Amino acid sequence: MISLQNITLRYGEKVVLDGFSLEIPEEGLTALSGPSGCGKTTLLRVLGGLARPERGKVDGLDPARAAFLFQEDRLLPWRTVGQHITDVLPRSRRAELSRWLALAELEGEEHAYPAALSGGMARRLALARCAALGGDALLLDEPFAGVDPQRAARMLERLRGLGVPVVLASHQAPVLAACDRVIGLDGPPLRIT
Repeated sequence: MISLQNITLRYGEKVVLDGFSLEIPEEGLTALSGPSGCGKTTLLRVLGGLARPERGKVDGLDPARAAFLFQEDRLLPWRTVGQHITDVLPRSRRAELSRWLALAELEGEEHAYPAALSGGMARRLALARCAALGGDALLLDEPFAGVDPQRAARMLERLRGLGVPVVLASHQAPVLAACDRVIGLDGPPLRIT
């Protein structure tokens, strides 16, 4: 079980997390759903070790062993689709390129540069790169922005098959419906609804 216990975090005077606690299963797809600005991204950042709370602790997840997908694709314009993925793979795993292209339904695009991709394709590449990086958990912030619902559902099934906990923030009803559990949130400060 991944456990957040009494987490408090503020940005200046704004309290985003105030004694917030949550347990997340170590398997399947867990969605965080709530209005923009309620604290979903901050919660993911705490889980990923990118934001340090003033109080509280996270158990059951080593942030150094989690892969994080930001809301921005963060693609390098001078690297091809294939290079974006192989750049995160150790040499011993470089033969896995086709597996990660298939996960994101980007087969045949390995030589394309980001400028040649649609917004949805770029998002899928960013997600494939994150999944290829691997680790003990995937923390995904709006992973299917610009991706059609049918393709997102297929990709969610492939992510479920990786056998690691996936925690994602999303507003998309089809994405939420395809997850194993949805945690409704509101705030700030963040609270479970």
